[in-house]
Amino acid sequence: MARLITLAGLPGVGKSSIARHLARRCGAIWLRIDSMDQAIWASGTAPKDLLDWTYRAAQAVAADNLALGRDVLADCVNDCQEARDGWEATGKRTGADVRWLEIVCSDPAEHRRRIETRSSDIAGLALPDWGAVVQRAYDDWDRDRLIVDTAHRSLDECVDEAFDLLGR
Repeated sequence: MARLITLAGLPGVGKSSIARHLARRCGAIWLRIDSMDQAIWASGTAPKDLLDWTYRAAQAVAADNLALGRDVLADCVNDCQEARDGWEATGKRTGADVRWLEIVCSDPAEHRRRIETRSSDIAGLALPDWGAVVQRAYDDWDRDRLIVDTAHRSLDECVDEAFDLLGR
């Protein structure tokens, strides 16, 4: 059975760094919402607010790959129930095992430092500032999830923990 590994967490907690390494280690297809958003905006015709467009496109690509029996790792904030429900529906439609992995940084000072000092490897992508991150709505969870806290830990430690948690 194919697995849909869906990451969630605020910007700057380490989702994409973990996702990149985890996808390679698991052999999963990595769907990165930030890359998709920037590709759409680069067209010059898309509005600033893409609403749920990119999530829906990513879920369609995920469904195609899950139907082929491939594992998919979805790297996105997934801050609202509607986004989470969309991934659940994708998994159900394709018969995939859906696993949620929330990435957090429990130290606000470290999280802020990351936000204020990071750069993007996606050309043209505008990253949110600390004010945008702390004001962002983030719905409470209504489903089971695994949690990896990245505060004061190396990337390797976090990837190893995520891999171990997903192996259960």
